[in-house]
Amino acid sequence: MTQLTHPSESEIKHRPATVLWYLLLACLAFVLVAAQLDCAQDLSFTGPGPGMTVDEPFNVGQGVFLVRAIQVYGLGIIAPESLREIFEHPSYLPDHPPLGRLLIGIAHETIAGLAGSDGRPFVVTYGRYASAFCFACLVFVVGWFTSRRSGHTAALIAAASLIAMPRLFGHAHLAALETVTALFYVTTVLAVVHFWDGESAPTPKRACLTGLILGLALLTKIQAVLIPIPVIIWALWRWRQKAILPLVCWGGVGVLVFFTGWPWLWFDPVGHLSEYLGRTTGRAALYVEYFGSKYADHDLPWHYPWVMLLTTIPVGLLVLGCVGSSNIVRSLKQSQRRPSGEALLLLSLLWPLVLFSLPGITVYDGVRLFLMVFPLAAVLIGQGAAPVLDWIHQRVPNRLATTAAALLLLSQVYATLAYAPCWLSYYSLLTGGLKGANAAGMELTYWGDSITAEMLQQVVQDVPENSMVQLAPLLHPAYLQMLQETPELKQKGIQLVPFESEKPVSEYVLYFQRNPYLPELLKPQQSNEWQVMTEVTHQGVALARLIRLNNVR
Repeated sequence: MTQLTHPSESEIKHRPATVLWYLLLACLAFVLVAAQLDCAQDLSFTGPGPGMTVDEPFNVGQGVFLVRAIQVYGLGIIAPESLREIFEHPSYLPDHPPLGRLLIGIAHETIAGLAGSDGRPFVVTYGRYASAFCFACLVFVVGWFTSRRSGHTAALIAAASLIAMPRLFGHAHLAALETVTALFYVTTVLAVVHFWDGESAPTPKRACLTGLILGLALLTKIQAVLIPIPVIIWALWRWRQKAILPLVCWGGVGVLVFFTGWPWLWFDPVGHLSEYLGRTTGRAALYVEYFGSKYADHDLPWHYPWVMLLTTIPVGLLVLGCVGSSNIVRSLKQSQRRPSGEALLLLSLLWPLVLFSLPGITVYDGVRLFLMVFPLAAVLIGQGAAPVLDWIHQRVPNRLATTAAALLLLSQVYATLAYAPCWLSYYSLLTGGLKGANAAGMELTYWGDSITAEMLQQVVQDVPENSMVQLAPLLHPAYLQMLQETPELKQKGIQLVPFESEKPVSEYVLYFQRNPYLPELLKPQQSNEWQVMTEVTHQGVALARLIRLNNVR
């Protein structure tokens, strides 16, 4: 168990056949995600999924804007004046690069063509298919890469472990940028590991080709700027000055693709780039509950990202990932050679966690900002599982060993099934599950996903016609506006309004359990002031509620 595993000659000969396994796993991943995407009774051919999150209206709206602009301008869109009209239009938001939102817009328009229009400017559920597709691609990429490095068994476990990580699996259900960012971020890192891991430094041509993927990653979200640091360290460690030219080619092509793919930068390169890179420092602070205390996002203890990562990966997978990581470290110590590609995997996983541990660096929303490390951990999980299974097979009869291994892996998928559709609230057995995390004062939910389609249906049933329902917490007005567009709410005349703690305007209140933003009246200590009408719970912990205030009529 001390050595990194490598594919055998027989596995190499049968690689075309084994690729089909990863395609099948990718298709299974897409089907599993696509089966639970509906956030507001929007589609008949998918089941109820997570509720609409705060950022989704922006992502879907911007994606639809870009796709419809392309449809309107046609080939004329390549003209500079057309691009200026689009990317300097008042409706365009340059808070993120366009690739992720463009994919969301394409998914929206594709599903809209199948389901038809219901009069709304856009439907959040339609855009969620982009993340489902990107997640399926991620499963394939992780499986294929791991098979090339560590064999078929490790690859199957690595790919399957992505489905067994509830928070990663949950994000695949959202029209958000995290899954598409994870896809291109991880593909960029794995491409460097795969194509650069030779005895000599990569040729400029090979470096430029992998730089194309870096450019696509940069076009998703700002987290992609973290990719080069571990690559630079690893390449210089391995080849010294011979790495400089490949790194310049790789980074140069990446920056060129980024600049070419985002026309908004063209019209004021220095000003717009400064605005984009400085955007995270100019916004208001977000607040996080962590071990019972309320912290601003830039004041969280250094261990926040480490604790969140370790408590949101199922324990069995976490152990296998530690085995895979320790094998890499042991191999580095024992070998006199320069670092292998696996060292870059480990560096790329650790670097975002180190960055978000530094004083003053903002981090919030659980693992969302460093979600891209989960697929990298999956590769290490597969690489750790292979030698463990070999060790078991050497000591236990094959049939018994295979059965035990299969049951162990299936047990890790349980959380993905049990937490549906509130996967973003998952905590592992290290905290005692969600119940233990609640007792410890950890953040239960943060994005509104616990106000599910089924709960909205219950609101429609329980609240009289033409009533007002107060909504809390209101993190952005666009969230309330899109939630108000839910067809069943409009048909019954139910109006959503912001919660007013000083003078409630309605006896009905709908809220999700983001404690730092909840008014005192809605906290459990004040439960004698209201009655629960319906709620979304897991392990006895409330994640969202519809309540009726006692003293308001």
